[in-house]
Amino acid sequence: MDFENTLNNHEFQLPENWNYYMCQIDEMPASYFVNLALAEIAPISQRLQLIWLEIKMNQPREDGLSSSEEFDHLMVFEDEIIPSLTDGSQSIYVGRLTHNKVREFYFYCEDATVLEHKIQLIMQKFSQYSYQTGHRDEPDWSSYFKCMYPTPEILQTISNRAVVENLLHHGDRLQIARPVCHWLFFQNETDLAECVLKTQALGFEVVQIDQLDDEHMKFSLQISRIDHVDQYSIDRCTLELLELCKLYNAEYDGWETEVVID
Repeated sequence: MDFENTLNNHEFQLPENWNYYMCQIDEMPASYFVNLALAEIAPISQRLQLIWLEIKMNQPREDGLSSSEEFDHLMVFEDEIIPSLTDGSQSIYVGRLTHNKVREFYFYCEDATVLEHKIQLIMQKFSQYSYQTGHRDEPDWSSYFKCMYPTPEILQTISNRAVVENLLHHGDRLQIARPVCHWLFFQNETDLAECVLKTQALGFEVVQIDQLDDEHMKFSLQISRIDHVDQYSIDRCTLELLELCKLYNAEYDGWETEVVID
């Protein structure tokens, strides 16, 4: 699809999959809120300049993250700045970073000088915030892909969180251990056989092995183990399986379990 023309003609709705994750930057906690769906189409031609806006928070927490006391003020600011800079597809908002007592907003655009002028006008309404802005050419969207977009491990914890929240929504008692099934895919039978031995040593049972009609991944493995499914427990389990997949050129395809109420 010609995203450039459809954006300019306002015919194309950008894909959205907003999510957040925590990490460490310079040994301090940081929070990213990012549109994961843009990875499927980025970089987008004629939106190859990165422009950022950094505001200094007035009531940050001691660890440098945003506080509940300032939440409403930050939302009012965000509700003003983002539409003002993205209306008419003049820029694409990709996400924000909260870290070290500042919040940074990131956009990709065609002409950053136009947006910098708009930022100056908007910030006159929010004189309580000191701010900085800047821009640079970034044809490969490297800030999005290398800094903002989560690693495979963090992506897995985001996926885990969605499943855990769904279980809680259905009244699940996460503290009760139960069978949890996982799926892995392999390129060849040798890697499959060696990984099976490793998973069995970790207490997993083989549920099913299938040969697939696929050029890349030729075998699927379903394994199961009695586990807790709170966020910490399932993260530890799935990240261990991700590491095994790296060793055996495999792909981890997620987990599922039944809702446990009693």
